[in-house]
Parts: sequence; C-alpha cells; structure tokens
Amino acid sequence: MIIFFMVSMFGQVLIHRTLADIAREFAISQHRLRSLLILNLVVIVFFAAISPSTVTLWLFIGILLITLKFFPRIFRIFLMKRLSGALIPALDCVILGLQSGKSFRQSLHGAIENQNGWQRNQLREIYNFIITSENHIAVKSALLKDLQQELLEIDRSQNRCVEQVRALRRHLKLQENFRRRSGQVTQQIKMQAIIVTALYFALLSFVFVQFGFMNHRFLIISSLFMFVSGLFIIFSVGRRMKWKV
Repeated sequence: MIIFFMVSMFGQVLIHRTLADIAREFAISQHRLRSLLILNLVVIVFFAAISPSTVTLWLFIGILLITLKFFPRIFRIFLMKRLSGALIPALDCVILGLQSGKSFRQSLHGAIENQNGWQRNQLREIYNFIITSENHIAVKSALLKDLQQELLEIDRSQNRCVEQVRALRRHLKLQENFRRRSGQVTQQIKMQAIIVTALYFALLSFVFVQFGFMNHRFLIISSLFMFVSGLFIIFSVGRRMKWKV
C-alpha cells in the first residue's frame, strides 16, 4: 500500500511538472492550470480506486506522460492556424496606427498587445527582436520566421511604411486564400480515400464470407498490398508536394 501511494505521488509530481511546462509555453492562465492539476489528481485517485495494482498504475501514468509529451506538438499546429488567421487583422491595426501618425514600432506594439495568450507571446518575441536588433532568435515556425524578416525590413527602411505593410498584408491574404483552396482539394482527396477504403473492406469482407481466405489468399494479400501501397503513395506524394503562391 505504501509503495502504491508513493508511485501515485511520484506520478503526480511528474505530471504536475509537465503540465506546468505546457502552461508556460502556451501562456495558459494559472486558474486553468490549477483546474487541470485538480482534474489530473481526481483521475489518478479514481484510477487507483478501481485498479489497485502498482504495475497498472505505472502503465497509466506512463501513457499519460507520453500523451502530454506529444500534446504540445499537436496543439502548436492548431495554434499556428489561429495565429495565421490573426495576422491580417493585426496588420490592419498596424496600418491604422501608422495612418494616425504613430511610428511603425508604436503601431506594431499596439497591434500585438491587442492579441492574447500564446499568439501575443509569439508576436512579442518578434517585436523584441526588432527593437533589440539581436543577431539571432529561435523561431519554431516558417510563418513566424518570414513575418519576422518582413517586419524587420520595414522597420529598418523607415520609408513608406504604410505601403510596405499593405503589401505584406496582400501577400498574407493571397497565401491564406491559396491555403484555403488547396485545403479544400486535399480534403476532397481524403474523403474519397475514406470512401474507397470503406468500399474495399466491404468487398473484402464479402470475399471472405463467400469464397473463404485460404483458397484465394494470394489474390487477397496481393490486392491488400496494392491497395495499401496506393494509399501510401497518394498521401506521401501529397505531403512532399511543394505548393507555390
């Protein structure tokens, strides 16, 4: 019982530290962090109550830690899509600030402060890079890297800033429209692949029931291999394809 309790507390500490790191990275409020920690404690206590086995508890904690390990990567993809959609309204705020007589840095700072959470933190890093003129800053996204370079060039030019920001806005708008249209195309391909897969396995089940597997195993395995290879080629080529704007 003591070992079981120590394992529970040790797992709780590991999960607490992982959640705290995630909260710092994604600017999660302390209130939400406390709610997540309480929920985690309730889940562990509930799991320990229904399955009082040390091995099972270790397995549960391990699965939970692995899930939290990969969660930031998946969540970052979702947040990057939100940030991409927020850039055009942010540039609109910069343009309004410039038209009202403010400097480029003042306008950019005001637009960034209108953001919230993780998005504001990412844009603040770019702003800090611009005003400090550091030689290097770690950027985890090609979108943010390109935006950082464009804003830095506008800040250094100090000439016709409004026109340059408008040109950057048009470029981002063009990219957004292109991504939306290409996304519609890939979505159609995925839906067709799902439908074809369902039809294939329905036909495969019919063949199993009507003709059996052993008598036609060579044809069945060959068709399954070709079908899986076809799906792999379609999605592999789609991921490697470079779309140009």
